[in-house]
Amino acid sequence: MDEQLSEFFKLFSNVLRLKILQILDQHEQNVSDLVTLTGYSQSNISQQLKMLKQADIISSHRHGKQIFYVLKDNHIHEIIALASNHLEEKL
Repeated sequence: MDEQLSEFFKLFSNVLRLKILQILDQHEQNVSDLVTLTGYSQSNISQQLKMLKQADIISSHRHGKQIFYVLKDNHIHEIIALASNHLEEKL
């Protein structure tokens, strides 16, 4: 379990992945929207989405020709909120 927990927390150690999770926490998005919102390249966004999907943190669904991504559950929101609150208390 320690190894799995360590791998899980590594997902939050990348700035782009964290930005993607925070954006998806607000609303589902497609890759084009994520490129616009983050300023990162499409290939970089796609690479990070693949990692998050493999970790079973996000899911996707097709609407026409576009694929939309969304957080799988509310736990990710809670983890980010708790970490943010922790850091704000330290300031």
